[in-house]
Amino acid sequence: MTIEISNHQFTLLYEKALYKPDERLLVVADVHLGKANHFRKEGISIPAEAQYADYKNLETLFRKTDPLKVYFLGDLFHSSINRDWHYFTELIGKFPQISITLVQGNHDIIDHKLFKSLHISVTPSIEDDEFIYTHEPLKKQHPIKTNIAGHIHPGYVLSAGARQSLKLPCFYKTENMLILPAFGVLTGLYSMPRGEAQVIYVALPDKVMLVK
Repeated sequence: MTIEISNHQFTLLYEKALYKPDERLLVVADVHLGKANHFRKEGISIPAEAQYADYKNLETLFRKTDPLKVYFLGDLFHSSINRDWHYFTELIGKFPQISITLVQGNHDIIDHKLFKSLHISVTPSIEDDEFIYTHEPLKKQHPIKTNIAGHIHPGYVLSAGARQSLKLPCFYKTENMLILPAFGVLTGLYSMPRGEAQVIYVALPDKVMLVK
């Protein structure tokens, strides 16, 4: 689904990511790599292969969109470095043509030098003439620029009738803000309110749908 923000076209991808065609820019939030292995270290039984889909999904998305730039909007890794770093470096090595920037999130505690060794920049935020890319939504919205962020893991409950409902990841849009869904397979969903000032686009398995 394509939407327009500040006279720029953006594609909302059902893979739970955002694409800006004029820059060939792919934006992904809250992957939380290494989460399964982190939990296993803490004695919580999660199969090690539970998160392998994240690497496959990222590779598929990179090949589908063929971006020149990728912004990870925070929480790329869930915690301290573990064996997942090997899988990540293997993935990144397949796409040397992509310029990657990590907007640091609250979970991003891995030494920046390791990202630098992969030619990945780490920064608190990215700002251009129309947009501000952050991990957490800005507490005070910019009067003109649109804040594109993650962190919240937004979800929306769709009613299916007969007392049935389904909570789905969503893109959450207000006047000067767009919150992206969490990309990672091991992330939860936070139910978002909907009113006259909010627009919600749910990510279905094969498309993005505007909630009317």
